[in-house]
Amino acid sequence: MNVKLSLLGCLCCLLLFVSCDKGDNTIGLDTLPGTDLLKTLVDSTSTTITLSTTDDDSVRSSAVSYMVGEMNDDVMGKTRAGFVTRLYVQGLNLDDLANFVLDSACFRLSKSHKYVYGDTNTAQTFSLYEVTQDVTVEDCKNYCQSKTTPTCLSSLTPLMDIDFKKHADSDTSYLYKLPDEVVNAIFSKISACYDASQSPQHFDSLFIRQFKGIYLTTKNDAFNNAQSVIVHCIPELKFYFHNKSDATTESLVFAPSPQAYNKPLSSDPSQIYLQAINVYEHEYPTTISSNLNTEASETYVQGFNGLKTKVHFSGLESWRDNMQLNSSDPLLINIARLSIPLKESRNTYLPLNLRIYNDSRDLIYSTMSATKDSTCYLFDIQYFMQYLYDHSATADDYSYEICIPENNIYGNAFVLDGTASNKLKLTITYTK
Repeated sequence: MNVKLSLLGCLCCLLLFVSCDKGDNTIGLDTLPGTDLLKTLVDSTSTTITLSTTDDDSVRSSAVSYMVGEMNDDVMGKTRAGFVTRLYVQGLNLDDLANFVLDSACFRLSKSHKYVYGDTNTAQTFSLYEVTQDVTVEDCKNYCQSKTTPTCLSSLTPLMDIDFKKHADSDTSYLYKLPDEVVNAIFSKISACYDASQSPQHFDSLFIRQFKGIYLTTKNDAFNNAQSVIVHCIPELKFYFHNKSDATTESLVFAPSPQAYNKPLSSDPSQIYLQAINVYEHEYPTTISSNLNTEASETYVQGFNGLKTKVHFSGLESWRDNMQLNSSDPLLINIARLSIPLKESRNTYLPLNLRIYNDSRDLIYSTMSATKDSTCYLFDIQYFMQYLYDHSATADDYSYEICIPENNIYGNAFVLDGTASNKLKLTITYTK
């Protein structure tokens, strides 16, 4: 009996389901006037898209980077990295310098296993310099905004060369003993400022006038041809002492500050504390350098303040004007997806950043690539397209740039394909 009731119930449900089927999304449409019907349409547009490569001339990052080294990529060419930074005391541990004897000092590099680019099995030589000209806020600003070489690098005093081991070893940091004459010279500057009764900030304000900072880079001014590596290494100077009376040991440590040049502390109006400046140099093969700022079949996106790709639209405003001409109804853009074909990754995958500027170079829209398959980067730009549709400005009033996020610490590089017309496209889904 229960089986029969269950079977009867299933048949009733099936009949009810069939009787209610009026087709997809048609419930209630027979009660609406024809003019009130909404239509969702997909338009690949008649817009022609082309790409070009240009210099990436600004730093876009919230990270402080200490990248140093050199690498030689078969496609992207050669890249060198170094950094210049002030150094600050990490605590006034000695009550009176007169009670202590200086034993030695070392330079320490703490390496990262996350930010590593190039051949990790190759050792190389770094050069450590004392900066004898002030490292200024203007130096930071000008490099971050326009990649202008810091003026402080025009006056350097060599301190020592450093044999940097291959990065593939298991060590997390390396110590390098400073030459005695270097130790004594720096210690005399420490002594001229040291007062344990004052705050570390007071000491730092005096010390950066005596010891302007350090610059760490690869040994040779010219690029090497060998495959090598660029790594993230946090620097530190450490001075070792022993007490004259009881032989107890103490130390003074000096390290950089993470304080951004454009975000000074309220307690530091004169900006004693200032982040490092990571300086990059590039030497590109002619296949890249001869095609900069021209539309090309291959374009490049590169970290380390290297290269970015500009996107050029032809006919985008014609599509908008045609849509407005043929209908007085409002248009709502549901999806606008820009597809950029990927030809080759020179490193591991990294989401790319699409940035849109107005003609005053104000950033008005920024988005990360939403998804990526093995052949394309996809960017969702529906908010910008709705803005463009609702306003009278032409597409040429804006510039469209694809670049590396956090480009002072990521060294990834990608080759984009400007010839795959079936994938290089803008697809718009809209409702009228």
